[in-house]
Amino acid sequence: MGGSTAALVIAALGVAGTLASGLLTQRAAARARMAELEQDHRHRRAEEERSRRQTLLEKRHACYVSLNMTDRQFHSTLLLHIDAIRIGLDTDRTRTAMEAARDAMREQWAEAQLVLPDALLPFAAKANGILWKIYEMVRRVERGHEEHSESLETATARLQEAKECLFELREAMRRDLKVNDPV
Repeated sequence: MGGSTAALVIAALGVAGTLASGLLTQRAAARARMAELEQDHRHRRAEEERSRRQTLLEKRHACYVSLNMTDRQFHSTLLLHIDAIRIGLDTDRTRTAMEAARDAMREQWAEAQLVLPDALLPFAAKANGILWKIYEMVRRVERGHEEHSESLETATARLQEAKECLFELREAMRRDLKVNDPV
């Protein structure tokens, strides 16, 4: 093998190197593009997840506001109705307001059962359960069918207990929303 064979081998290697370098450059560019696309995809997924969490947080916040409002409204109308019965006023208006507040609370409670996290459900169930039992007691007393130890005074005392439960529920909701955290 003389010089011409060596030159031919060197030339062939040069051509192969030139072709290989183009392929390697193309392959490196394709890898870089794939990495860029994957990073874009991860970024898009992360953004969608942040958006989903924000939507859920907004839905939870709206539910908390409504639950707090309807529970407190029911509490207030129960107290007003008890006072109207005690004083001997015409109770038609207070009963109508109490019934409307009860219906609003029932509707909101149905939504809250689907939205509240497991940690808050016991707080809400306790508060709503007490309010509901007070309502039933007031209606029995009003009709003259009260059970043992049921009276307007007992109902008023239970409303204080309910007020404390509503406070606990509100504080639990604020903690869940991280309202008390420093900015």
